[in-house]
Amino acid sequence: MYITVHAAAGAAIGTLTLNPILAFIGGFISHLILDMIPHGDEGIQKCIWFKTKMQCTIAAALIDFIGVTILLIFLINRVDIALLPSIIAGMAGGIAPDALWGFHELTKTPLLGWYRRWHSNGHNFLTKKKINIIQGLLVQIPFLAVFVWFALQ
Repeated sequence: MYITVHAAAGAAIGTLTLNPILAFIGGFISHLILDMIPHGDEGIQKCIWFKTKMQCTIAAALIDFIGVTILLIFLINRVDIALLPSIIAGMAGGIAPDALWGFHELTKTPLLGWYRRWHSNGHNFLTKKKINIIQGLLVQIPFLAVFVWFALQ
């Protein structure tokens, strides 16, 4: 899933608890579960607009960063202020697994090699079937809408 969807799931979890630690853990776990659903962003690093895999990854991360920022601003203006610490912690937990993966991609640190393999294998836990980016958007947009709706309740 795109990071924006993971952040929205974390935000929804954050609204269920006033405990930022539980929200972070819930967001982290939700990320791993959502990644098991075929979601069409596996080939994002093979984009046609840039010359290198790293440029594609950075462009995708920038787009997701903008999406998460818009989501956060949207929620800040619509939820009870007492929920914000849990919402932000849930969003951080939802983003953390991909942030760790990205840190390994950038640094190639052997300390996170096991994590990269484990995280990547999680995408194939339920099925090895891949879907294209358009199909992925058709999967991810409803998830995003539902998570934002839950966060606003």
